[in-house]
Amino acid sequence: MANEDKKDFNAMLHDSKDMPKIQVITDQKSIDKYGGDRMYFAPPIEYDKIMKRIPYGKVITVGKIREYFAKLSGADFTEPITAGIFVTIAAWASHQRTKDETPYWRTLKAKGELNPKYPGGVKAQKSKLEAEGHTIIQRGRTNIRYYVSDYEDFLFDLT
Repeated sequence: MANEDKKDFNAMLHDSKDMPKIQVITDQKSIDKYGGDRMYFAPPIEYDKIMKRIPYGKVITVGKIREYFAKLSGADFTEPITAGIFVTIAAWASHQRTKDETPYWRTLKAKGELNPKYPGGVKAQKSKLEAEGHTIIQRGRTNIRYYVSDYEDFLFDLT
């Protein structure tokens, strides 16, 4: 995201638009990819609420949050693009607040990858996760990415 210092992420967090909602999709490629035609859209504040539940030393992936929302709503899957955007909004909203922090650094991308779009980028998220006892590993030579080592062992169960 650009111009983070000029945006009111807490306002964005509380703007639910027309969500939650379920939309039936007809694109066969997407139906095959996601395993059904009922796509759930969760509002940004719901991602924040889930992210607040992740305790010290534990992590969650955006994918696991999406699975949880789909199951809860009776949909086949949760829309992936808005999920990534709303997790980032929750992170920046927390960063802009002086209290009621959301431990956003515990929410990882797929396969335990750190999120460069969070406040302070990968460096800040890496520091916070290491402070909680996690080991961060680097992968790639030209396209360097960072991951929580053995993140599956630290996944928080939302059920």
